[in-house]
Amino acid sequence: MSCHREEELLEALERGFVGAELEAHVASCRSCSELRVVAGALLDDRAQAIMEAPVPSAGTMLWRMRVRQRQEAEATARRSLLIGQAVTLTIAIALVMSFFGTDLVIAVRDAIATIRLSTPLLLALATWILGAPIAGWVALRQK
Repeated sequence: MSCHREEELLEALERGFVGAELEAHVASCRSCSELRVVAGALLDDRAQAIMEAPVPSAGTMLWRMRVRQRQEAEATARRSLLIGQAVTLTIAIALVMSFFGTDLVIAVRDAIATIRLSTPLLLALATWILGAPIAGWVALRQK
């Protein structure tokens, strides 16, 4: 059983003031009166927890702030290094392809032809060669 004024009652309880009209409605509505009891208890517990919460010392807060700044600086440095590595790898691949592009393709075709591997085995090998570094990177990032 739900009342259309429950949302209004919750907002009033959060503000800490229930008007006379809403109070009269709560007295006559079973759903709203139950909601007031439950929500009131939860809000009272929240207020009590806030009042009893220990306030850390200034030294502790300064230490936490410095640790957080150091972690943020490390994260920024890691991102910068990752971007630099990606750019360097892209440039290296572009240079190799520009210098040895056609010769490299022909050499790879000749090497594959001499090995005489079956297509499924060759696909599995290529997948492993491409997937192993990515899996290693993901494993390191999961830390």
